[in-house]
Amino acid sequence: MGQRFGRIMQMGYVVPDLDAAVDHWVNVLGVGPFFVTGTVPYAEVTFRGAPCDAETRVAISSHEGLQIEIIEQTGGGASTFTEFLAATGGGLHHVCALTEDLEAALADWRAKGVEPVQHGVTKAKIPFAYLETDDQHQGRILELVQPSQGLLRFFDKIEETAAAWDGETARIEL
Repeated sequence: MGQRFGRIMQMGYVVPDLDAAVDHWVNVLGVGPFFVTGTVPYAEVTFRGAPCDAETRVAISSHEGLQIEIIEQTGGGASTFTEFLAATGGGLHHVCALTEDLEAALADWRAKGVEPVQHGVTKAKIPFAYLETDDQHQGRILELVQPSQGLLRFFDKIEETAAAWDGETARIEL
């Protein structure tokens, strides 16, 4: 069987308390600093075929080239995040890989019977999809993201900042 997606570049955790999770990663695991967003600006999101109004905060850092993403849903209705929290209480939700053509990648996955559980585009015009490869909620959802040049520059900044981290600064608010 051939490779279905690119290098896993991120592990995404969905948690009920982003601040507590960041504190754990910084103080116990020694990973930081985390770039923390306010509410992520989505242009359009669909969850299980219906419009989704989930509001999320996100924190991202890197450890040795692997991003750690922490997501807390702060408002809105049903989403892949609320579904996962209800089933598990929180934890590893997905791994993420980048793709140059999200629509083509989704067509390939659909041909194999794998559908996105949630997908959309941010207001910065970055398309993404969470593919439901795991109906048991064991952290095997695959997120595919078609990055913009701006997002790639942001990811580079995360890598550079984490590599030079002084161990003191826990958060960088965006």
